[in-house]
Amino acid sequence: MLLEFLYQHTGTYLFNSRLFSTSVAAVISFLLAIGFFPAYIKFLRKFQFSSELEKDNAGPVMPAGILFLIIVIISALISVRINSYVISALVIYCFFSIIGAADDIAKVINRGKVARGEMTKQDYQYKADGISSSLRLTLYIGISLAVAMFAYKYIPKINGDIVLPFMSIDKGYPSMPIWLFIPFMTMTIAILANGVNFTDGFDTLAAVPSICCLLFLGIISFVSSNSIWSSYLLIPYIPGLEEILPLIGAVIGTLLAYLWFNSPPSTIIMGDSGSVGLGGLIGILFIFSKSGLFLPIVAFIFLLEFVSVFTQMGWFKITKLITGEGKRLFLMAPIHHHFQILMRRSGLYGGEFQIKSKIAWRFHILSVVLLIVGLVSFLKIR
Repeated sequence: MLLEFLYQHTGTYLFNSRLFSTSVAAVISFLLAIGFFPAYIKFLRKFQFSSELEKDNAGPVMPAGILFLIIVIISALISVRINSYVISALVIYCFFSIIGAADDIAKVINRGKVARGEMTKQDYQYKADGISSSLRLTLYIGISLAVAMFAYKYIPKINGDIVLPFMSIDKGYPSMPIWLFIPFMTMTIAILANGVNFTDGFDTLAAVPSICCLLFLGIISFVSSNSIWSSYLLIPYIPGLEEILPLIGAVIGTLLAYLWFNSPPSTIIMGDSGSVGLGGLIGILFIFSKSGLFLPIVAFIFLLEFVSVFTQMGWFKITKLITGEGKRLFLMAPIHHHFQILMRRSGLYGGEFQIKSKIAWRFHILSVVLLIVGLVSFLKIR
């Protein structure tokens, strides 16, 4: 908004460039985060805002994502031009971050009860989600449904069309009827919110896959919003979608600063307030860019984590109903904990730090590879 104001009053085209505004948003959000995180971490430590019971792991957890949200909004107010895409994305990001923050606060309160002897460690672990999973899921779906209906009604290009992998638009591409598209959009947002939240289990584990997803969405949004490039590449032309680029830049800049402080051993972690909002934002941007069917490629890590939890719970309940004793598909879910236990049992690693670092780095490398595959398959393979 500030850059748009400068453009209108100076006529300098640089202030109107989406690439310039995206760069400004990324740099400003990075610098703000670098500047505010140390004081923020000190504040959290002073008041013992942590959901971890062990002192060695008592890094401040609770409101990291709220600082993310504040920084992203400040950067957005400087760089974006408001349209329906930006409003819808910010609504999802804000509300999902608030839901995550409520969950984080509940964890901190329960940790205090354990310290005062009002709750056992076993009960704390049982209530580790803070607020109930059913309530969170209801809120995810309710907010996603409201935004999906708003977007379908007020954004002309949100019409149910979706790009099929390996098919060009000159062959036609399917358009979902409203009764199918609204649930598809709603579930995409809710699943990504859960997927990123489940992935945020080790230091940096969710951050790099998120950056890769945002880079994919930023590149295809920039190309799709240009009529000449979209026509040449045989992808849908989506005018106005370029306005989400500064928002994407702001989130990436904040995540890079977060990685600065979250490099193992972490001094602050994302918490639900960060991961849930981030997942919801990524989900709605996949819908806006008509690339929902590329989710299994680019966001494979998040879907894998979500599916591992969903199938673990489902299989346990089914087998308990049939045999009276619940069985598990994985040693532990989400699946990164399954790998953690396997590596621990192998005896090949010096300790938990090495195991967690190995898993995180392999997830990061896989995310970069999937980003490349996703970009090539969306832009060139037809």
